[in-house]
Amino acid sequence: MVLIGAVMTGCAPAAGPGQAPGISASSAAGTVIPALTEAQAQDVFERFARESVAAQENGDSAALGEVEGGPLLEESQADGRLRKARGDADAPRRYVRPTYLIPQAAPGQPAPRAFAVLSKVEGKETDRSSYLIHFTRAADGGKWKAVASAWVLTEAPVRTASPAPSPSPKEGVITVRPEVMPPLAREASGAVGLSAAPAAASGVCGHYAQYLSFTVPAGRPDSPDFERGDFTSKLVDYFNGWNDDRLQRTFSYRAVGGELPVFRLDNGDSLVTCTLEGTHRVRGATPANWINLNAGSDSDTLLGGGARKWASLEEVWAVTAVVEVPQDGSPAKVLATDAYGATKLSVKGVEWK
Repeated sequence: MVLIGAVMTGCAPAAGPGQAPGISASSAAGTVIPALTEAQAQDVFERFARESVAAQENGDSAALGEVEGGPLLEESQADGRLRKARGDADAPRRYVRPTYLIPQAAPGQPAPRAFAVLSKVEGKETDRSSYLIHFTRAADGGKWKAVASAWVLTEAPVRTASPAPSPSPKEGVITVRPEVMPPLAREASGAVGLSAAPAAASGVCGHYAQYLSFTVPAGRPDSPDFERGDFTSKLVDYFNGWNDDRLQRTFSYRAVGGELPVFRLDNGDSLVTCTLEGTHRVRGATPANWINLNAGSDSDTLLGGGARKWASLEEVWAVTAVVEVPQDGSPAKVLATDAYGATKLSVKGVEWK
């Protein structure tokens, strides 16, 4: 169970030393041409983990851009602007206990220019969720940068004979139950298996963007592209619940970022990480209606506060999602997303006069 707006944690014993959560082994023949060795991947990850923290602590965007790129860099910079506006001194996220997901090329193909890491966060090592961080480089010999970071549940909950009742969620907190990521397939070499149809599987990101694009309250929870669940039908219902006759709200999403590796799961399905950019537009239903923002909210803070009235607002959000795409063409399953509490990349407003 995850409480969006409060914590994204669960308590259970973590995987033991050397055990990779969510990964099992399978064998396949083929020439091994890995993206890089595990020692090289470790160097890349440790540099990212070390230098991204230092850059965020110092507010150094240029230094951050040396180890991050794409949607992740935009998200980190937006988080930095919000922390600065709030005067927060929260420590940046520190990644620990990495598991390396290194793909290999098909015979006759060049080495991949991407790999990923499953990692815990310092202080939450026993949390059942992990961060799935993707690294890419533009060319052979180019600099590796982290370009996407999504969270996913990697360990199943421990069942007890008489589980204690869950506490009632706090007001404004959404309770969701993410799906555990199925085991990833491994080649005989130890490399993580890649999907046999990556282009087709990656198309799920565009479908998810389209699914989340609607004018409130006209969002349709049911879709031929996705299973019903906490990150599909419940999410659409959640946004439809923002309906207010005095306001008009529209959500418009699009898939962004470069191509990320599409991993093969042990069950033959594909694992896709999506990076989306969402635009939330809201305005008064009539010129006589205005928008009030909650004092201290992210939007209020980024607009400078002051309890002002707004005729219209435009927020740009960063959203990541991890999706299981079945090989038989049946509806996809969204395992996890941060869409309930997306990072605000920017906020613009027109004051009501």
